[in-house]
Amino acid sequence: MSFTLTVAPIARASSSSSSSSSSTTFSARTVASRATHPHPRSARSMSTHAAASESIAAQIGITGVHHVAIIVESLERSMEFYGDMLGLEINPERPEDKLPYRGAWLWIGPEMIHLMELPNPDCTHVEFRPTHGGRDRHFCIGVKNLKPLTDCLDARGVAYTASKSGRPAIFFRDPDANTLEVVEGLQWR
Repeated sequence: MSFTLTVAPIARASSSSSSSSSSTTFSARTVASRATHPHPRSARSMSTHAAASESIAAQIGITGVHHVAIIVESLERSMEFYGDMLGLEINPERPEDKLPYRGAWLWIGPEMIHLMELPNPDCTHVEFRPTHGGRDRHFCIGVKNLKPLTDCLDARGVAYTASKSGRPAIFFRDPDANTLEVVEGLQWR
């Protein structure tokens, strides 16, 4: 048994729209597995399938997110934001001279943020980005206590919005319009 998901095309004002749609077929087993085990860590309790039917994620053994890379215009300005304001520390073991551009690797718990000083292909004008950061590309940081951060953002005049889901989370932007989400008490490990 299989299910077909049909997606209608999105019309764009600047280009001619096509009337075609795309569809993706999922097996009943895949749909049932995702419904029963929506998170990969929950799927670990499933019985082991033959190697041929094992997911690529299981075959390669994903261990976590190593780093998130973001493009910045000025490394100094970004270090004031991420280092001075947020207090993220530089990972001194990451090479500074191996890449053909300036950058910094900052610890964010056991993972890192890689600041890359490069020309940005995306629009960095905040007025052209979604007002609520939850509707834009973002990365999420889990914290134990959100209040010191909101106090800091208020004191420095950095705008933020509360999560629309009702959970204790905020979204705010760095000086290059990259969006950060910070959520309190999220237990994912």
